[in-house]
Amino acid sequence: MKRRRSEARYATAPGLAGTMTTPGIAGTWEWDPATGCFILDEGAAELMAGDAGLAGHPLRGERATAGLDASAAARFLGDVRHAAGQEDDVAVDLWVPSLSGPKRRLLCRGRIHRDARQHPVRGEGKLIDTADPGVQARTLHELESAAAADAVDEAAELIIAARRAIDASGKPRLRQLVDVLLLEIAREIASRSSDVDRQQH
Repeated sequence: MKRRRSEARYATAPGLAGTMTTPGIAGTWEWDPATGCFILDEGAAELMAGDAGLAGHPLRGERATAGLDASAAARFLGDVRHAAGQEDDVAVDLWVPSLSGPKRRLLCRGRIHRDARQHPVRGEGKLIDTADPGVQARTLHELESAAAADAVDEAAELIIAARRAIDASGKPRLRQLVDVLLLEIAREIASRSSDVDRQQH
């Protein structure tokens, strides 16, 4: 079942290929440990695979990094494997070719998500362009905080959808469990709003 859900996610992956609007974010990637395949948005596909047309397609590691120098590709793939096996965070700097001049320095920051048994089930990350003016205006910590907030929002949407499905099942115990999750996520979102209000005042 997990494999089929991953494939279903890939089927909708072209949504990743939209234009990135967050300052400093040059692209995003996802990784499926079960298949070893990456899904890149347009920015990441152009920078890492060397072909923006590959956005949204499941790519083996060698193809997903074909646009990088061999050493940069090896560092990225090695860091993802290391994070999946021993840690959770992916953190590697990449120098990518640029048509306009010197190579561009990108900060690749990602995370490995695990199931209840601590097996890796999904990886995701962003490419942060250090030359983008937005990076100068926002610290790396702020960018990573924004990525974490996006993940919580995505979780909220998924759990709300699960709640609706559980309602249809008529299982009160399942409703209770999912309501606990919804409450915790609501608190997390509320605390985020409170933090923003304090910073503005």
